[in-house]
Amino acid sequence: SGVVIREVSALSLNFARCFPRTCQYGHTVGMLMSLALPVVLLISCVLMDPQSAPNADSPSNSQTPDQSPPEGIERSSFRWAQASDQSWIMVATISPTPGWHLYWENPGDNGNPPTFELTLPAGWQAGPTVYPRPEVSSMDGGVFYGYSRTADYLVPVRRAGALREDPWKSDSDSTQQGVWSVRAKVMVCKERCVVAKLSGGGNWPPVVEAGSGVQLNGGSFGGRSLPATAASARLFASLENGKVSIRGSTQGNGSVRFIPAGVAGMQLAMSEGALAIEGTVSGDQFNLEFMVTSMGEGPGQPAVAGLILFGNSASDPCVWLTIPHPLAGPGTSLGANGVGASDQAPPSK
Repeated sequence: SGVVIREVSALSLNFARCFPRTCQYGHTVGMLMSLALPVVLLISCVLMDPQSAPNADSPSNSQTPDQSPPEGIERSSFRWAQASDQSWIMVATISPTPGWHLYWENPGDNGNPPTFELTLPAGWQAGPTVYPRPEVSSMDGGVFYGYSRTADYLVPVRRAGALREDPWKSDSDSTQQGVWSVRAKVMVCKERCVVAKLSGGGNWPPVVEAGSGVQLNGGSFGGRSLPATAASARLFASLENGKVSIRGSTQGNGSVRFIPAGVAGMQLAMSEGALAIEGTVSGDQFNLEFMVTSMGEGPGQPAVAGLILFGNSASDPCVWLTIPHPLAGPGTSLGANGVGASDQAPPSK
């Protein structure tokens, strides 16, 4: 039988001092302290008929009314969508309790991003999580990159070894039967931080409940924009003598900002307390310039990575920028926040 479990660990720490550590990109972010902390386990098990396929009411896809959600989380569910290329997308929808908040891949000065561990039938593999455009604000005197309302974290699932242009290319049957499961760790914070452990699963192939034709590269989901690649947005970026220059079209927006990704070893020259690096706008063009005091650890890490934010609304465009490390060598193709496409110039038609 299938089992859905909800478990939560309550960490009794003041939020402003929650998990301090020195971040590699110039801020202070959350890291677990070695303290003896009380742990509260809230476990709810719902048996599922193994012969029935998941549907909108299945406990493998959404939280059922008789389950008590973890502290700080009002609702959560794991559903499936299909991308515009017909590959699968697991959608983790998490709604924080009012007053609580979730995190982007770089949380800012406190907190940690969620993690998702998928178990899939043979021949399938999960890609990097696609994080929707985050809110950028000051919280408790620190920088906050995250979500104060419902956020949809998207995990693309494709054929193992399939070409990017054809994610279905495989000798095996696309209707192969099996099961899938997911285990997630989600930090939510208010005055203190709580790490909720969520899990779910069901039959494979999954039922499409969260929509089809989802555009991961520069699309939108749940009212928030998804990052496009720099190549698809036709942006130009360079790194020379420690100076990053980015320029391109404003896409009709009056403001452009850059926020750093969580890249180990990367440090940017940002003013104390600055939320983002502001660009200059002239007509329909923008220019962003900033200094890099330390590049990513490389060659496995990019030299510089982050998100370019156009406008101020959650639905305004955003672009994921990756500048390869000089030690990576030619031909390096670093993915763009789960999009799976490199930031190199697109092929000419």
